[in-house]
This record gives sequence, structure tokens and C-alpha cells, in this order.
Amino acid sequence: MQIYVGASARPGLPTRAQSLRRRVSGHLQAAYRPYIKWWMSRQRTTRFRGLRITVPVGVFPPRLFFSTKLVCRTVTRLALTDKSFVEVGCGSGAVSLVAATGGAHVTALDISDLACTTTQRNAEANGLTITVIESDLFAKLEGTFDIVAITPPFFRHDPATQLDHAFHAGANFEYFQRLFADLGEHLSDTSVVLLSLAEGCDTDIGRIAAEHGYELQIYRRWMVLLQWTYVFKVVRSGAQFSS
Repeated sequence: MQIYVGASARPGLPTRAQSLRRRVSGHLQAAYRPYIKWWMSRQRTTRFRGLRITVPVGVFPPRLFFSTKLVCRTVTRLALTDKSFVEVGCGSGAVSLVAATGGAHVTALDISDLACTTTQRNAEANGLTITVIESDLFAKLEGTFDIVAITPPFFRHDPATQLDHAFHAGANFEYFQRLFADLGEHLSDTSVVLLSLAEGCDTDIGRIAAEHGYELQIYRRWMVLLQWTYVFKVVRSGAQFSS
């Protein structure tokens, strides 16, 4: 199977050096999993970029997964004041709260009612005002947005629980099929779309994006546990962006 590999994050088979690094990374991540399981076994309240965030059992925890941290770091570098901002798959609301702190008008979406309730409560606990919508991707969203932030599931499995939706994108990547099919309805000519993926993701994600007229262009990257995590800008095919 072709995968995104290395600094280029382009389709292709890994080099020998990349394969070795990925094997070592796999062992490091395997050692990290028991801690993740223990941390997610009960409700936690944590400090995250100056925010106090409560994460109940069954909601994606931002502290443990580096994709959320990188998206938040990327968002803080954007001009946010008075921008319309939507987070697709808000979980506990970390990215949405960071954007609201920067002055954005934030809408947070999640298919999980528990995640939506958690995001709303975390916003209130931090003195922030955001709009939270329980929605399967864009099903209940109206309007266009200046900034769209997406931290998607990317494992090729069908979700069975609410929490599974944070990790599993469907056996045939139905999540990405619908994401890229409907994304354009909520974009203007100047919208910025951020999408987080980890090294090792199936290149079918990029193929599905291309089928709907989009390219994934590397914007930020961060290596943790010998694995790259990327934030891509999603742009119309053939378009370029300035950093």
C-alpha cells in the first residue's frame, strides 16, 4: 500500500531509512498506547494553551494526540480577529477555544452529542462564546467561513461508537468522500482550509481530494515519537498559497 512518507508527504513507497524510522516509531507508539488507554479511562481536566479543558470518557482528548496540538499551534499564527472560523470534529473544543481566544467568531461541529456538550461547557468555563452544532460533517452547517480547521479520522474502518468517529473514517473512506464533496459550499475565494494528517496515512485520502478538485499542500509539520504530523492547506487544484 502506498502511504504518505517523510518530509515530502508525497505518495510512494518508503525508503529504507524511512522504513527503519517508522518501525522504531511504531514501537514507541505501542509503548505510548497503555498510557493513552489509562488517561482516557476516566474524566480528566487539563490545562491546554492556557485554557482549562475538561475531557469526559468518550471524547477525544487533545492533550494526548499531537495532531490537535499542531493544529492549535498553526491556528494561533493566523489572523483571527473577527474572522469566521469553523472546526469540523471539535471533540472537547480545544481548537475552537484557541481560535475564539484569538478573536475569531467560532462555530464548532461534531457528530457526537457528548462532544458538543463538552465543547459548550469548556467554552463557558473559559469565558468564551462559540456556536456549537451537532452535525454529521456539514449536514447542518450554513454559510461560508474564512477559516476551516479539520482534524479528521483517518483509519479505514467503520465507526461503531461515538468516539470511533474521531478515529475511523469508514471502510471505504466515506468520511473523506463526503468531506471533499461538500466542503466547497462553505468556502469563499479567500477561505483558508487546514487539514491534519499523520505520516503513514493512506494516499487514497489525497486521491479522493483530487477527485473533488483539491490538492493537499504541506503548511506545517512536527515530528514526535519519530513520526511526522502534518497540517495541510487544502487548495483548489492548481492553486498556490503564500505562507
